[in-house]
Amino acid sequence: MKVLLTGANGYVGRAARLALENAGHRVVAAVRALDRLPAHRRAGALAVGDVDAGTDWDAALEGVEAVLHTVSPPLSEGDEAARRAVARRVIVEGTGRLAGRARAAGVRRFVFVSSLKAMGEESGAAPLTEADEPHPNDAYAEAKLAAERVVLTDAPGPIVVRCPAVYGRASGGNVRQMIEFLRRAPVVLPLGYAGNRRSFIHRDNLVSALVRCVEAPEGVAGTFLVSDGEAVSTADLVRRMLRALERRALVLPVPRAVLSALVSARLGPEAARRLVQSYAVDDRAIRAAFGWGRPHDPERAM
Repeated sequence: MKVLLTGANGYVGRAARLALENAGHRVVAAVRALDRLPAHRRAGALAVGDVDAGTDWDAALEGVEAVLHTVSPPLSEGDEAARRAVARRVIVEGTGRLAGRARAAGVRRFVFVSSLKAMGEESGAAPLTEADEPHPNDAYAEAKLAAERVVLTDAPGPIVVRCPAVYGRASGGNVRQMIEFLRRAPVVLPLGYAGNRRSFIHRDNLVSALVRCVEAPEGVAGTFLVSDGEAVSTADLVRRMLRALERRALVLPVPRAVLSALVSARLGPEAARRLVQSYAVDDRAIRAAFGWGRPHDPERAM
């Protein structure tokens, strides 16, 4: 199958390109500019410029049967109005433009990589499912949800995949910060809070699911949640990371308020919130719909 992959030079995109090629697909790797790619990754790549309402996708879509859309701009700089404008232009309008051109080109399948943030920032006592009402609370999350709705309405054979925090080799984000902290942490750690559950997904597990979505037979469509298959408490996550680092440390049980205060003082209130709240998903639907099984269990993934 010939597949158009957008964001091919991104963290997920690079792995998705390799996974698609290993599965026997011909990949058109769309990037903003070829000079951003190492020479060994330029074969099969195509520069499309900025992704927005005016992007010319016609050459990239020629002969394509499926689209895997992973473009997602960083929104860390600028004020709230500037972040909202970029999110609207790239995520919503850019995705809408690609969906429309894909339908016009006769593409049969459109897979959009969204974010669990489109549903909000916490799950409460029960894991989130596809049936739960979304409650986005920032510009990025609102744009992802709006783009999802455009895809489900306008794209051919639409599949939306909402993923939690992605980690893996050379990843950044909160998981990486915790790993780097634990590399140098003292042997006694007051991080043993067991009252929450959070879901994550290793990059290899995510791209495995995305390939299954690209290959899905006609008639399968909709929104799906994906994860490593297990939601863990902060205490379990810390112990798992320590085992992966081959470090011995005593993880002391602590109440939520104590952990929140300790982390907030060192890393800020947002980091503290992520460590104590639950943010878990139930991903049984994607496994049932596509017969998908993650290649790495959570322990091996870490």
